Amino acid sequence: MKILKYILLSITLLNFVSFSAIAFGSGVGSVVSAMFFILILFYYFVSPKPKLVTSFIVLGLAYHLIAGINYSGEIRDFYLDALKYFIFIIGIVYLAKDTTHTELGLFAFIGSMSILVNAVAFSTLYGRYGGFYINPNNAGIICLIAFSLTFNIKNTILKLGLQLLIVTAGIMTLSRYFILLLVLINVIAIISNKKNSVSLVAGSIAIVIVLTVSSIFNLNAVRFSAFQSLFGGDQIETKTITENSRNETWALYTDVILDNPVFGVGYNALHGKKNKHIDVGVGVHNTYLMAIGESGIIPFMLFIIIYLSLMFRSFKHLYTNPEYACIATILATYLLVSHNYFDNFLVLFTSIWLYQRVKYSPENQTLNTLNP
Repeated sequence: MKILKYILLSITLLNFVSFSAIAFGSGVGSVVSAMFFILILFYYFVSPKPKLVTSFIVLGLAYHLIAGINYSGEIRDFYLDALKYFIFIIGIVYLAKDTTHTELGLFAFIGSMSILVNAVAFSTLYGRYGGFYINPNNAGIICLIAFSLTFNIKNTILKLGLQLLIVTAGIMTLSRYFILLLVLINVIAIISNKKNSVSLVAGSIAIVIVLTVSSIFNLNAVRFSAFQSLFGGDQIETKTITENSRNETWALYTDVILDNPVFGVGYNALHGKKNKHIDVGVGVHNTYLMAIGESGIIPFMLFIIIYLSLMFRSFKHLYTNPEYACIATILATYLLVSHNYFDNFLVLFTSIWLYQRVKYSPENQTLNTLNP
């Protein structure tokens, strides 16, 4: 069971389904995907049966049932996508419960290091790196999760060393979201315990290293120039920093959302594929807007309730488990910049992992620490 557990964690947390399709072709990707769901089903039937995550089941039912009303695409794809979602959130409940802080932190760290390897050994003309996660914006979240899980490491040298590597990897994504959330996570951690201010040292060193040896990484010139301007330029390049911002993308969907607030316009309609309702070639990049735009007000409210509840419950543990508050903040804000939710296994797994700990754990739970 241990081997199966780590295989499933690898595929889930290291994004092997999508990575295998990009790296080795769609055929290999399909095989990995099929194997993944078969293993999830097998793991579910041979493992203990903890409480189901009812909130996520209700969310999935509400979204797919309502979004399916106006769906005009290939019905097979709709059923297959829905089936994958429910297999995943039901099948990995025990896996999430059985995954320790150390294990989640280790896999998140490995994922972060794939970004660094991508930047150093497999640089590209694009100059932004995602490692196993392909998309640099998606890669930023694994670095943030890994960073959050370092706060309870008792060995200061080990903690700072890991944080230095993680922040350096995160900078390789040149993601505005990563930089903003890194600052916010540090603020939360320092509020939890002033001793966590030492983490600012790791971040500062990482920034100095990247600024000093940037030529090694072949970073995107425009984005990196804007990044440099934050720390040493005569003038901050606000135009570059705000260019193609998410609020500009969201504005493209304002009319269609306001015109269809009850039932939305159908499954996958806001994912960037032009259809009879929308003549926009880019996705909405916001899960909350995706929910209300495709399936109306009910799934939208469920998203708000679930993730606000996660944040509220997580912040109750702020002084004992600050990583909960950090991860809840990461998840709730990440949904503001991404519309791929129901097939984002990393986000789904982490949401369920956190949900189980803050919902079912007693207030006086024992502190989970990561020891070297």
